[in-house]
Amino acid sequence: MKDKLWSGNFMNACIANFLMGFAFYLIGATMPFYIGTKYGATEVETGLVLASYIIATLIVRPFSGYIVDAYSRKKVYIIAYFFFVFVYFGYMWASTLVLFVIARMLHGVTWSVITTSSSTVAIDIIPSARRGEGLGFFGLTTTVAMAIGPFIGLYLYEHYPFEYNFYSTITVGIIGLITALFIKVPKRALKEKQILSLDRFILKPALPIGVNVLFIAISFGMVFTYAAKFGLNELKITSTGFFFLFMAIGMAASRFFAGRLLDKGYVTPLMLTSLFIITLGYTAFGLATSELLYFGSALFIGLGYGMASPSFQTMIINIGTNDQRGTANSTFFSFYDLGIGIGMVLSGFLATAFSSFGHLFLLSGLLAFIGLIYFYFVSRKVYQRKKQL
Repeated sequence: MKDKLWSGNFMNACIANFLMGFAFYLIGATMPFYIGTKYGATEVETGLVLASYIIATLIVRPFSGYIVDAYSRKKVYIIAYFFFVFVYFGYMWASTLVLFVIARMLHGVTWSVITTSSSTVAIDIIPSARRGEGLGFFGLTTTVAMAIGPFIGLYLYEHYPFEYNFYSTITVGIIGLITALFIKVPKRALKEKQILSLDRFILKPALPIGVNVLFIAISFGMVFTYAAKFGLNELKITSTGFFFLFMAIGMAASRFFAGRLLDKGYVTPLMLTSLFIITLGYTAFGLATSELLYFGSALFIGLGYGMASPSFQTMIINIGTNDQRGTANSTFFSFYDLGIGIGMVLSGFLATAFSSFGHLFLLSGLLAFIGLIYFYFVSRKVYQRKKQL
């Protein structure tokens, strides 16, 4: 019973996390349409509005780890979840684009805290001996939400007034909040006074591994931004939305074996394999000339990320102590968010410089390969020296 993973607590944590992600991605896929229609915003203005969320997330992320470690993790999670849902009302009530930007930035703040606290609560529930496996399945809930949310959101957008997207998102969010209330988190002693230092915001021993996360996140940001346009404009594939569905399938498949291998100590073989698969996937994607290679590479990319993401997160968490779990999580997400943001911005400039989007994805493959070399010579050795478990 000690090492039981699928307890009622863990299932509630997974359900609450799935509903949170589902609400987020349901509305996120249709946000550009709403901004353009209601406020008459240009493409540039729409991009800046959406980017304001990322900026807010990056600013708050390091502090969210400190908050999660300094206070009751469940209370922080519930409060963040409440405001996460409430901000959707702000989108509906925003009468001007400026007010919408304010709501968007507030959403970035709540997203930063809720994602850090939710995964930290899950870690507190998961048995240490099955941490890698547990984090893999917990992360799978986000992957499934990422695949289903946009499909439902686009369906509602095409068939109903946009208010239905907001109503659906708020309803799903409320159900998730109620589910989160039933999670029981093991009590831990809180320190009366905590000295404010850089270690309370960023896990310094894990910074070299954070750089490794940055490499694959930049690559993913590039693909996430232009995968659909590559398929539609250059390969003439109309059903480009299935690219992300196939990627999600690859991620889901990896969760059934990667976590167990990680818990058994196969960190280096798992990471080297995952980074090689990511490199192979991006290279195939950049060279794609048919639907088979276009969607097939998505499976490989998803499989690689499904192995690498929870592995990197587990490595960083294992470097920190128990009372640094929030800080460790925020460190992982800070580098991941930063990489995604850099990838999105960088791809926008490079897309105009390259004659084909395919060249952009070959560059993503090169970054992933550099990440593989970096892991072998840097991250692997850092983890072996500094891990707590």
